[in-house]
Amino acid sequence: MAGEWAKWKRAAREQDLFVFISRGCLYVGMFFLPLLHFKATKGLNVSDAIFLTGFIFLTLSRRPPPRAPKTPAWYVGAFIWLLAAVLASTQADAVAQSVIVVFNGVYVFFILQYLLRQQLFTTLYLQRAMGFFVFGTALSAFVAVCQSTFGIFLFHASTTGGSAASIGGNARAIGLSNQPNLAGISFALGIIIGIGLILELGLRRHWYLGACVLVLVAALLLSGSVSGMGATLIGLLVLFIARGVPLKTVFQVVLALAVAYILVFGVIDRGTKLDPITRIEKSTNANAGTGGGTLELRIHTWEKAWTEIQQKPIIGHGLDQETLAVYYDQPLYVYYAPHNLILLYWYGGGIFMLVGLFFMVGSSFSRTLSGRRAGKWHDPMKDIILAAMVADLLFSMAGPELVDRWFWMPFILALTIRPRRDPALALDDAIGDTAPLPPPAPAPTPAVQGNGQPRRVRGSVGRHARPADGDT
Repeated sequence: MAGEWAKWKRAAREQDLFVFISRGCLYVGMFFLPLLHFKATKGLNVSDAIFLTGFIFLTLSRRPPPRAPKTPAWYVGAFIWLLAAVLASTQADAVAQSVIVVFNGVYVFFILQYLLRQQLFTTLYLQRAMGFFVFGTALSAFVAVCQSTFGIFLFHASTTGGSAASIGGNARAIGLSNQPNLAGISFALGIIIGIGLILELGLRRHWYLGACVLVLVAALLLSGSVSGMGATLIGLLVLFIARGVPLKTVFQVVLALAVAYILVFGVIDRGTKLDPITRIEKSTNANAGTGGGTLELRIHTWEKAWTEIQQKPIIGHGLDQETLAVYYDQPLYVYYAPHNLILLYWYGGGIFMLVGLFFMVGSSFSRTLSGRRAGKWHDPMKDIILAAMVADLLFSMAGPELVDRWFWMPFILALTIRPRRDPALALDDAIGDTAPLPPPAPAPTPAVQGNGQPRRVRGSVGRHARPADGDT
């Protein structure tokens, strides 16, 4: 901790003050990103307000960070998305609310993207931002465990399902989120990113990340989110394959997850009906609204959305909640939007919004996959972000995500990755907040032996090389 504090103080002295404050706001915003319970205003999360503050400080700085590499595909997709959103808003039932969604898109695709892409220009900064996100999800997970186990921290939640949401009479934990499934995906992303950081940084020095992961696993199980559990498993599979993790390490991770499962359903919450097997049975139950059947509800939203898409495939219907409510569940008295990313975008914004989505998502995947086929040196942080993006996409195929910050977070983080030409450049990131190195001195003329040949050296080539035996 003393070493980290020394780096922070040195960075505060050597960097532009506004840039330093802006990056601090970014870290705090990443911490509050999964904590949807906290609101700055009725429609603005605390994390949004903090990110906006960081963006303002960044634009006012006199010595901004190094300019990030250009992302033309992302901007093309974002502009297509905005044009489609404006056009679709003219068809909305509530035009003003649909326009608010357009402004949300401007914030996520331009402001938030610019802040993260400009500030996270080293591996150390990126790891810190991810770490703060893991800490935020772990805090929410701790509250979720307390909700289900001790019956405390039961915050007021929305009518669409929160702390009062239950399956078979068992309350589903939401932590500091506002809906069980949103809590589930935030816990899933925290687990994937946390394990990825442990594989990169080591568990012995960063044991607190392991503690966060265990709490997150327990909370994910108590949230009863089947889609969140599935996203976690697929994300970890992608992470292990991309990193080439040894089987021994995979076994240790699986064993830790099994221990958490036994601890939750064998000791902490014995007799619950939120275990994965029971939850899958209830989710696939055709009696929607009477004990589960969430898969059946999703299928109804897909069918209704596809019928409406055929009427307006080009311009869409609008982005407000009233327009997106395509299916009414009579037993629960609740309206549902299309629970599928592709159908939701196509129904709400038309085919052009779907094209914009493909451009932006493709730009992020291209950044994480670049250099892999060519066999070039690979940044391990790409694997963590790739796993998080895959988990995000899997979850969104059964959820109504439009401009949700947690959904777009991994895709924006992919844009922060800088191309590297030499593995040795990673040393600069490991050093962190250090002053720029002085220019290298001219290489001295190599010493020669009596026969005019260069002197041979033993060991590593460089200034620490040791002369061979008999050499002077």
